[in-house]
Amino acid sequence: MSSELERLERLAERLRAVDTATPSPNAKIRGWNLVLAAVEQSATVRSRAHPVRRLVLAAVAAAVLVVVGAVAASADSLPDSAFYPLKGVLESARGALTFGASDQLTFHLDLARTRLTEAEAMFARHRVDLAEQALSEMNEQLNDAALVVQAEKQSNPAAGTALENRLQQAITTHDAQLAGLQGQVTNPSAVNAIMQARDRAAQSLQTADKPAGANGNAGATPHPTPKH
Repeated sequence: MSSELERLERLAERLRAVDTATPSPNAKIRGWNLVLAAVEQSATVRSRAHPVRRLVLAAVAAAVLVVVGAVAASADSLPDSAFYPLKGVLESARGALTFGASDQLTFHLDLARTRLTEAEAMFARHRVDLAEQALSEMNEQLNDAALVVQAEKQSNPAAGTALENRLQQAITTHDAQLAGLQGQVTNPSAVNAIMQARDRAAQSLQTADKPAGANGNAGATPHPTPKH
């Protein structure tokens, strides 16, 4: 045991006698370069570890941007636009989530006003066929609104009367717009379509004034889904 200790003591004395080695500046630079190279290589390996996931995320992000752009473009699209069918889908979704007589009436009146705006734009573009379709759908919305009023008057006369007044104001405004449009168009088909739309709008107001069941829809409230 003592011989082993003596051997270790002699080794320690030799190590103390050795001068401390100080690396040169060039050696330090080479050392840092090696460390940086190792870090860069490690980062490259990690970036290649999930290439598929990165591609999937990029594709999803691009798809989301496309969908958002299409939805935004469809909001103000017209019947001759490629985005118009998407507009109808969004309106149907909104209608499916509309409850209560007041909200349903607002929904139908909003869509009737939208269809009238589309009809005016189509007449301006000489697309009489699309304008006629828009006016027909406007009248369908007004008729659905009248049925909402009719049903509400049966269950809550006071509230139903308030809704009927809103419907009458909307139809009066639409009729004024249609009258002005009728004086602008010269195409006989366009004039006839406008006259029919005005007559059907007036009939919607008469429907709202009838007792529920007089038109074969006793107790029925139209489902707020637009008809495209």
